[in-house]
Amino acid sequence: MKYAVVVAFVIGIAACARAQVDGVPRDLIEQRIEAAAEQLGGEADLSNLFEILTDRYLDPIDLNHTDAQELSTILLLSDVQISDILQHRQRSGRFLNVYELQTLNSMDVRTIRMILPFVEVRENPLGSTASLREILNKGTHEITVRSTMNIESRRGFMDRPSPFGKDFAYADGDPLPDFADPNVVDSLRRNNRVYLGSPFRVYTRYRFRYRQNISFGFTAEKDEGEQFFRGTQPNGFDYYSAHLFVRNIGRLKALAIGDYQAQFGQGLTFWNGLGFAAKSSFTMNVKRNAPGLAPYTSVNENLFLRGVAATFDVGKHFEVTAFGSRKNIDANVQSAAASAEDSLGINQGSEVIFSSFLEDGFHRTFTEVSRKDALGENIVGGHVAYKRRSMTIGATAAHVEYTGALSRNVQPYNQFDFNGAQNTTAGLDWNVLYRNLTWFGEAATSANGGMAMNTGVLLSLDKRVSMSMLYRNYGRDFHGLYSVAFAEGTNPWNERGLFTGLEIRPNRQWTINAYFDQFTFPWLRFLTDAPSSGFDWLAQVNWRPSKQVEIYGRVRHQDRARNTDVDVDGIDPLVRVEQTNYRVNASYKVSESVSLRTRVETVDFQRGSSPLRHGFLLYQDVVHRPLSSPLELTLRFALFDTEGYDSRIYAYENDLIGVFSIPPYYGRGIRWYGMVRVTPLRRVDVWLRYGAFIFQDQTSISSGLQEINGNMRSDLKMQVRWIF
Repeated sequence: MKYAVVVAFVIGIAACARAQVDGVPRDLIEQRIEAAAEQLGGEADLSNLFEILTDRYLDPIDLNHTDAQELSTILLLSDVQISDILQHRQRSGRFLNVYELQTLNSMDVRTIRMILPFVEVRENPLGSTASLREILNKGTHEITVRSTMNIESRRGFMDRPSPFGKDFAYADGDPLPDFADPNVVDSLRRNNRVYLGSPFRVYTRYRFRYRQNISFGFTAEKDEGEQFFRGTQPNGFDYYSAHLFVRNIGRLKALAIGDYQAQFGQGLTFWNGLGFAAKSSFTMNVKRNAPGLAPYTSVNENLFLRGVAATFDVGKHFEVTAFGSRKNIDANVQSAAASAEDSLGINQGSEVIFSSFLEDGFHRTFTEVSRKDALGENIVGGHVAYKRRSMTIGATAAHVEYTGALSRNVQPYNQFDFNGAQNTTAGLDWNVLYRNLTWFGEAATSANGGMAMNTGVLLSLDKRVSMSMLYRNYGRDFHGLYSVAFAEGTNPWNERGLFTGLEIRPNRQWTINAYFDQFTFPWLRFLTDAPSSGFDWLAQVNWRPSKQVEIYGRVRHQDRARNTDVDVDGIDPLVRVEQTNYRVNASYKVSESVSLRTRVETVDFQRGSSPLRHGFLLYQDVVHRPLSSPLELTLRFALFDTEGYDSRIYAYENDLIGVFSIPPYYGRGIRWYGMVRVTPLRRVDVWLRYGAFIFQDQTSISSGLQEINGNMRSDLKMQVRWIF
């Protein structure tokens, strides 16, 4: 029975299926995610990356029956390595064992260890049909419920008692308003002086998946401070999302209904969602491997597509994708200006004028609620790809139209940025494999004539040496509303640069990674009132003397221009801003169930002739993950001392499964967290995490409605997951 026959039925019988999905190698997944997160900082949403790697662990890739696009989905292989795998199979026939990968020039033991959980070797390919019984028996259901809240009460919740008995108080001792008076509370809310809802963040998700072929699910979330089943949120959660995704039904390669992602080429013409190819210690991973269509399972309330999309095989070598999306997004609306009257003197309505897009998804006050779904967004587009064994050429076009017109507050630095109600982008992308070389790139243009392009090569010089290069040239007037390409800046425009990366593996124990990136900004940027240039380099040495021990040292230096922070009359002159990070990281497996990780990191930051600012971070992790035990424990204790926010240090933290945080460590104090996972029943996980920052140099934390009166900021997270 074809998958299409059972899709509708799967939705109705989801509660009946059974599957075993335990033992996901989270250490490996978290290691890869930390590398991807190095360029993101802050509280990045990396749940999609976790989903990709988890899906591949549950349904490993068959090395004997795969292609380049599928191998790229695990995000652990370079294109040179992928090419080597496919060429080996062509020359020597099917793989007899996964460890046959050791014979390939581009493969090393470290890489093979990393990909082992995600690949396998089968005698015969899995069939393209499935019976209802197989789907019921092998399909996986996952239900997750999560709640998060801060322990210390913040100014935005001062009108309600804290569940932990730590009510908000003014630092200067002034009395609080009379919250017993409903008029007072109403006035505070109307004037955005307090949040409308409770301090709890609530998240729930259901997902069904059968191999890589069927995925169905829904997600609902309420952020802290948002109302729940009352007031501005009478329908309960602030955000709802649902998707149905099917793969490989004859010539239908993919079908997406509901919320989904579309990613093509190198991210210049159209790419929604995060792009994980960036500058990091994985110096060979600068090329984006576009998955095309994918289900959307995250909680960013604006950066996704909602509608229908499909990918078809057309002939032997062509693949065609069409997608459409219609949804409302958050925006800062300025006015609704009356439109011109028609010949009969009838006013045709009003034109919405907005000044900016909003992506945080917060709707905690009346002002924030007024910006929710304020703007309609319609997107249509398509992608055509010509594919051969060693070459792929694609063409992408996308049209974005809003129900209002963007009118920015024009400043010299942003005068070439997008304004208006619609935009069209079109581009060509390519990927060519020839022996030990991969050539890739994309060129794009926007409706106003702005141009952008990037191109690069990946080269395996030797079994022990690989090299990457990427050049980009993004015009100052290129308008890529859904562009997420390799760039030094936040967006791929107003930038030229050349990245060069090197990876050396002299033996099984040592790996050396380094890169140098030189870039210029031909026009002004925010807080940079003149054309500028800069560079960024990194060097990292990994030593793995045994399976139990891995140590690496890293130096990263960044140099760019910014406006001076000294008060001057007239135009602010540019000064050099330099930052150097030094890191030593050691991981040690005490036993099969206990792992230790120690990190020391320092930073030097200087802006022009201002005094040099230092930062220091030391932390110790203890992870206890027994192979067969209902209890799992993760602990961290950290000391940090930085001279202000400029010398902050970001550090990845282990969190609830599917949750990722990279908070900044700044000021002086300690940080600790503990996380416990208990499995009281088979396939049922209960997670509890408590973490706290204790600052020695602060009497209050944050500002505005997030202000805490005191020197401690802590949070509590709870999660229940049922897999069946």
